[in-house]
Amino acid sequence: MSIIAKGRDKAIPEGLAELEALYGDKTNGLVWPCVFSLPDWMSAWWRQFGWDFEPGIFIIRDGGQLLGVAPFKCRGGVASFIGDAAVCDYMDFIVIPGQEEAFSEALLKTCAMQGINRLELGTLRPDSVAMRCVLPWARSHGFDVDVCDADVSYEISLPTSYELYLEGLTPQQRREIWRKQRRLGALGKDNFRMLKGSEINDGEIEAFLGLMAESRCDKADFLTKEMRNYFKDMASAMALCGLLRLGFLDIGKKTVAGVLGFDYNNVFYLYNSGYDPAYAEIGVGLLSKLAAVRWAIENQKLVFDFLKGPEVYKERLGGRRIALMNGHLATGS
Repeated sequence: MSIIAKGRDKAIPEGLAELEALYGDKTNGLVWPCVFSLPDWMSAWWRQFGWDFEPGIFIIRDGGQLLGVAPFKCRGGVASFIGDAAVCDYMDFIVIPGQEEAFSEALLKTCAMQGINRLELGTLRPDSVAMRCVLPWARSHGFDVDVCDADVSYEISLPTSYELYLEGLTPQQRREIWRKQRRLGALGKDNFRMLKGSEINDGEIEAFLGLMAESRCDKADFLTKEMRNYFKDMASAMALCGLLRLGFLDIGKKTVAGVLGFDYNNVFYLYNSGYDPAYAEIGVGLLSKLAAVRWAIENQKLVFDFLKGPEVYKERLGGRRIALMNGHLATGS
């Protein structure tokens, strides 16, 4: 495995090494809510984009008892989660269940002591610790809290079989899927392969980035040199910890579409995708996503998370809409 990209000359904060140790200790009770909250993910982000921030990784305790972690980056008295909305679909605190209220109180005290006068928390799921606990606690104790719409996400609660999944779609959508699959089959033998671990190398990542850039102009513009370095670094980190999944749809020996995602905590996260524009009319982009849904079902995943964005195909493939929010909190320091 050698998908390593060199980032800016920015050392990883010591606090992230502490997070690695906490993540490795499965007895401490911490809940790491999503793939974007994991230390390997945050380290990859910091290597590429952390040059303009100071670390504020607060490990919150009360009398020696661990309550949770606030993985912040800080600048000018403002703290936000390590990451950014361009590459992190949602973020949250890492907390021991049952300790949310104590964590909220201790967090605000810690921020005041550290000279943090504002928290900018985004993007937040409605079931996040931030939305359920921290922001409501702060509001009820007189802090200035503002919550606003940020984006939407879609996810599927997966059934036990692919046939049951198809039955849950509308008749119109089932017909459209069958039509696309027939057109795909008419071109030759098709195959979907999901790669992980040592099966993923530099060439596979470059092939995916090529499909991603070719499929849409906005994705091509998004993949600057810096962003390509980030994708390679992140892919390396997530492959080494066993979470990266890279799927390719082939017609014969020709790769026509790809999906990049993560397999974490019985959830498949569809992070990005791409396809060869020469096969756009056949719908290979949608069919590759459908193949990923099938793979997730056959591998007993509980949820397929399409992640952030209002693309119409997500609802057509059975996704349930989830509103995402940004939260702003003045700490009063």
